[in-house]
Amino acid sequence: MKNIILYIFLISSSLSAFAQQKDMLNQSMTSKLFSTDSANFSAYEFAKLSPFYIKKLMPTNYNGLKIGQNFEKGNLMKAQDASTLNNTVLSTEGISQLSSISIWGQFSYNRIIEDSTSFSHQTRNNLANPYYFGSPKNLSYQRTLYNLKALASKNIIKNNLPIGLGGDYRIGNHYSTNDPRGQVNDFQLNLIGTIGYNITKELMIGAAYRYGYGLEKANVAYKNSSLSQGYVIPEYNNYLINGYGEPEQYNSDRTVQSNQTRDGLDAYLTFENPVFGSFNFNYQTSKEKQKFDYRTSLAITEYINFNLVSENYQFFWLKKISSNSLSVNISYKSNTGDNYINRYLANSYLFKNKSLGAQVHYSISKNQFTHNISLSLKQYEERRQDGIAGNDVRFNQLNYSLSYGINHQNNNHHNWGVSVTGLYNQYLDSDFSVLLANEGTFTRNVIYYDYAYNTTSKYGGNVTANYSIPMFKQIQAGIKLGATYLRRDDLKDFGRLLTNTPGKDRFSSNISLNLYF
Repeated sequence: MKNIILYIFLISSSLSAFAQQKDMLNQSMTSKLFSTDSANFSAYEFAKLSPFYIKKLMPTNYNGLKIGQNFEKGNLMKAQDASTLNNTVLSTEGISQLSSISIWGQFSYNRIIEDSTSFSHQTRNNLANPYYFGSPKNLSYQRTLYNLKALASKNIIKNNLPIGLGGDYRIGNHYSTNDPRGQVNDFQLNLIGTIGYNITKELMIGAAYRYGYGLEKANVAYKNSSLSQGYVIPEYNNYLINGYGEPEQYNSDRTVQSNQTRDGLDAYLTFENPVFGSFNFNYQTSKEKQKFDYRTSLAITEYINFNLVSENYQFFWLKKISSNSLSVNISYKSNTGDNYINRYLANSYLFKNKSLGAQVHYSISKNQFTHNISLSLKQYEERRQDGIAGNDVRFNQLNYSLSYGINHQNNNHHNWGVSVTGLYNQYLDSDFSVLLANEGTFTRNVIYYDYAYNTTSKYGGNVTANYSIPMFKQIQAGIKLGATYLRRDDLKDFGRLLTNTPGKDRFSSNISLNLYF
């Protein structure tokens, strides 16, 4: 494992190093200034979706490295989230040119410590997961994540036929340090191949095929065996959550494995014109199959199958106006999942969510100053239905974000910037149908709690500040600080007694050392 991680880090570092030129100081300053231009940087972020876009929407060279610490605390959270979270981050990424090939790479490492996590012996990667273990006891979880991404693109046949390849590899290790001791290991591998065709100098179409494979293994054990059956203290019981109803106690055979396969198609359309700007349309669809089973040396017992269908429509427009830039990103995403329980030979659980969002970034560059104005709107709706329990829960909300930032660079290449963001999460409407006859520990502490959390409006803000200077004549090095505060409105009365309620507020902060080269 150590050799694998070292290999991943060396690959990512090499991808970033390709972009270094003879004039390292000028290149490091270019990378830093690019990161402060919110409109152009949003194009860079959009291009990470596929190798089809990296030649058009990414700069020729950009390299960065970040070492940071994120901290969150507060009980304004979902039932299965952590009340306190510490995340140590190391990430590096860069775009470079190797002859006629454009290469983008990113490596990230996260070391996360969570406190007071309950009913959630699972990763944070598979949110639609209908089948996992959970315990009422508050647990301290530690998570280690490694992620390597790479995209490459090359034009062939007189630059009329761009082809591309990409990969995304993730390794995760998650475990709790107190009983019940959950242990979850996972890895994900996703691959993409793209091809395009230049119909004219301004118009290009393309398509892609995606394939992915994943594996998750979960196990729950006890250091103190007297607690393993929940006789002494009931909150130490282990439950098997299956859908969105009251789970059954599961204090034996506490292991489960999930094998995942997925494939999908992309369709692309781009139009680039000096007058009208760059228009980019992207459509993605994928189907994922998850198989959950219990394995011993003697046999494999199949539990459930879960099918997840995803669709993503995205439109991105980038327009340069003199030294200023304007970007607009409009997206629609939906996920529909249903399970098939082998024991009942029937479907019992349905998961649906959809989101419609728009982001606008306007960057004004003048007299060594860059002003960034950003507006974001996102409507999000989620529904969970459980046929066995007779539960049907839906909520709908609208998220607003408005920000202003200013960045300045002087003649000595010293750079400073500040930004302020206003946040508002508005509750729109909801449906709630949960049978009182099936009410139990999970229903009261997760279903009721999450419904209360999702049907209250929240408001707050974010402030960031950064300062950087040249270092070693090759690097622009800086420090960045940020803080976010959220507070909720009064809870909605939906006719049920809450044994636990979402907290009033949540605070988060981050500090990072950022290098550009």
